Amino acid sequence: MARLQMEVREAVPGDARSLIDLWSVCVAEGAALADPTQVVAAWEEPSEDEARQALTLVGDSTSRRLCVAVFGDRVVGAIHVDLSPATPLHLRTVVVVSELHVDPRFRRKGVACALMNVAVDWAEQVDSSLVYAWAPSDSRDAHRFLTRLGFGHYATVRAAKVRVLRARAVGRTGASRGTGRLIAVRRSLRRTRGELAAVPAGD
Repeated sequence: MARLQMEVREAVPGDARSLIDLWSVCVAEGAALADPTQVVAAWEEPSEDEARQALTLVGDSTSRRLCVAVFGDRVVGAIHVDLSPATPLHLRTVVVVSELHVDPRFRRKGVACALMNVAVDWAEQVDSSLVYAWAPSDSRDAHRFLTRLGFGHYATVRAAKVRVLRARAVGRTGASRGTGRLIAVRRSLRRTRGELAAVPAGD
């Protein structure tokens, strides 16, 4: 029997079910190893219809790519790559890898390296000198892989539920508004004093 060759291609809407399953397996694997008090569970499984629509939008975009690694007709890995300004003050862009998933049963077979080539190739095409990548904090394998490739520590990505932020920011928001009003009053008083000082004494 001929050995199946791995292919890396753009994801299409027809991959929706396979990609949902891949994400679910990888997220569940990480959750099993994570400390639930320290990690935010951000994955919410989409419907297949939603995933199809999302894949259509990615396929139409010129600044985002979602590629899959396939053995035969089986999706075994995926990578999401997008172009982003280096900072809000720059026009030049950098390549950002935000999702790199490999089916646990197909790891150590060169799948992740093949997928990462998508990011490298695109970076060279757009003349990006840097590739950024983030991985779940609880995924030791992912961080080891990125370190082996030459990625260094750059930033910490955190996530929080909106309801938690709203609940914890209420008191602070009130204080900040009060502080803002006080600053505005002080500025107004300074302007008034300056205008009075500029009026000639005989007026």
